[in-house]
Formats: sequence, structure tokens, C-alpha cells
Amino acid sequence: MLKKQGKRKPLITFLFFGISLSIAIMQCTEQQIADMRGKQYAHRETCVQCHQDIAKSYLHNAHFNTSKELYTPHSTDSMGIDSGTFVFNEKTKVGIESRSNGLYQVAYVNEKNLKEERADIVFGAGKSAYTFAFWYGNKLMQMPLNYLVPSHEWVNSPGFPSEQIYFGRAIITRCLECHSSFVQSRIISSANFQLEEEFVKNSLIAGIDCQRCHGPAAEHVQFHQAHPKEKEARYMAKYRELSRSQKVDMCAVCHSGINLKMSNSAFFFKPGDTISNLPEYTSYTGEDPDVHGKQKQLLIASKCYQLSSLDCGTCHKTHGELAPTLATYSQSCVGCHQEVQHASLDKQALSIAKENCIDCHMPVRASKDIGFQRSASKEKLPYIQRTHRIAIY
Repeated sequence: MLKKQGKRKPLITFLFFGISLSIAIMQCTEQQIADMRGKQYAHRETCVQCHQDIAKSYLHNAHFNTSKELYTPHSTDSMGIDSGTFVFNEKTKVGIESRSNGLYQVAYVNEKNLKEERADIVFGAGKSAYTFAFWYGNKLMQMPLNYLVPSHEWVNSPGFPSEQIYFGRAIITRCLECHSSFVQSRIISSANFQLEEEFVKNSLIAGIDCQRCHGPAAEHVQFHQAHPKEKEARYMAKYRELSRSQKVDMCAVCHSGINLKMSNSAFFFKPGDTISNLPEYTSYTGEDPDVHGKQKQLLIASKCYQLSSLDCGTCHKTHGELAPTLATYSQSCVGCHQEVQHASLDKQALSIAKENCIDCHMPVRASKDIGFQRSASKEKLPYIQRTHRIAIY
């Protein structure tokens, strides 16, 4: 009996090891498939399996790159960011330093390093500006300086003190609702009995992913994996079947400004849902909403919107890798305005107008809410964006 038990021991050990390995593989697989938003959401990589061309193009899209976690020391290398120094005054400066483990913003007072933080997350697709954030425990904090891409210039973050270095602004869920696809948050009570917000770090889904705009896809993926020959999309909202207001509202979740109030988190707003509590700007009253983030209000104040069937998708190709040129955008205008003569324009202006409707009818405007303080100066650079109120200016 002792000899038989001795022979069985390696077999039992092997079986135990095999079962443990199987469980571990199953757990890893479940973790890979799981999405932090819940079981109704598919793992983001599954979209790529059937939509490779769209996914490849979307990787370079501004929406996908509106936020990014900086995992590696060289995560910012491809962003073309310069090191440098921002000067508040002769005693107070912020150094921007690229080190072996990442990009730092360092507070120097009288040449002494009093505080430094490494950038953990960057917001912005690199067309206008980058904003940086760092983890402070389970809170996400905005860093003192922004980087303006067109001018290759470091500036004081909007709304920050003009004479001192500030690391104390917390980034809240409402910010991430438009600059990411999901983050799990919780409200805590601080020592002085104020309510504060913190995040679960590994719950952040950076960038705007497929399911943020198309809705939960787990059921869709399961069906089409089981029926690979079925080409008609099942269990997903079809944008072509939505009403115009539903299409516009899907964009308006993030393009209506920060004052949007919703009963549920904007993370779970799905195609077909509607926004009922936004002010409706059906006529121009002489005062534009701010150009930053108020694209819906500006658009629906336009006669082009009121007298046609256009929606956001008329001009914007949301999966596109490259932003269209002004000439490309203008083709959308010409589709309805072929007979416009522009009799008041001279020959030079008329030749420009033939390929560029946008600069005249959707001019660039300065935001009333956002401005950037320049280094060694009290000068404020306005944040420039193109208005979405289409009109004769």
C-alpha cells in the first residue's frame, strides 16, 4: 500500500498543478475580456477583429487621443514636447524636465526644488494644446503648466494663480466624462468634513473608444462571433436609423459645455438617448455661447441647421485619421448653396470663397472662458476655436 501511494503522489501533484494552471488561465482570460463598465461591454480589442480598417484609422483620430496614460518613461517622445522653464517672477519658476523615468514639472523657488511631479496622464490630441495630470494617491491633479502645440510654448494653466505655482486643482469626473471613456469614482469625506472625490486608478479607460459612442457591444460581439456569416449588425444602435436630434445629442454630451446636468453619468449615455435639459438656442439673440465646448448651442442657432437636415456627421467624419481641409469642409456647404453668387466680393475674395466658405461663415473666435498666461509676462493668450454658429458675419 505504501508503494502504491508513493506512485500516485506525482500523478496527484501533476493533476493539481494542471487544475491550478487552468484556473489561472481562465482568470486571465476573464480579466482580458472584462470591461470596467460592466458585463454588457465587450473588451475594447474585440472591435478590431471585425472592423480593422476603421480601427486602424481611428487610432489617429482626435477623439481616440483626447487622453492617454503615460505608462513608459518615453511615452511623450512622439508628442514633440520641448523641455524648458516657465518664469512667474525672478524667484519663482517651473522647470519642465524630461528624465529617464518620464516628464516632470518642477517648482523652483530661489533656485530650490520645492516640489516635483511626474506626468501620469496627458489630455489633448496634439492639435491645440496638451494638459497634464498626476496621481496624488487616488486623486487626479492637474499640473501647473499646459503646452501649446502650434507655438511650442509652455503656459500657465487656465484659471491658475498668476504669481505662484499651483499643484492643487483636482480633476473631477465631469472633466473625464468628456476626455475619457470611463473611470470609477467614489465620494469620500475629508478631515474637515468636506466631500471629496477619488478614483479607482486601474478603472480609467483613456480616450474615446468605440463603445463610448456606439454603446455596449458585448451582446453584439457574442452574436457575430457565433454567426460569422451574418453581415447585418445586430444588438447595436444604427446611427442611420436615429433621428437628427438623437444624432446631435450623442455629440452634445461632450459638446454642450461643462454645465450639462444629467441624472446618470454621461459615461453611460447611449445612441438613441436624448438630452432634454439643454437650453435650446433656436434663434440668435446677439450673444454667442462661448466657442469652447458649446458646439451644439452654436450649431442650432444657425439658419443652416434650422432650414435643412444637416447634423454633425454632415461635415465631420468621426472615424477619420486626418482632419479634413477647409476646402473639404466647404464642399458640404456647396452641396446646398450652389447658386450663391457672392456679388459683393471682389475678384480676389471671390476666388478664395470658391474653396473656403469656412473662414467667413464659421470664423475663428477667442474663448471668453479660457486664456493662457505666458512665461515672464502677465499677457494672456486667448484660446482660439472656430465657432459652430454658421452665419453671415
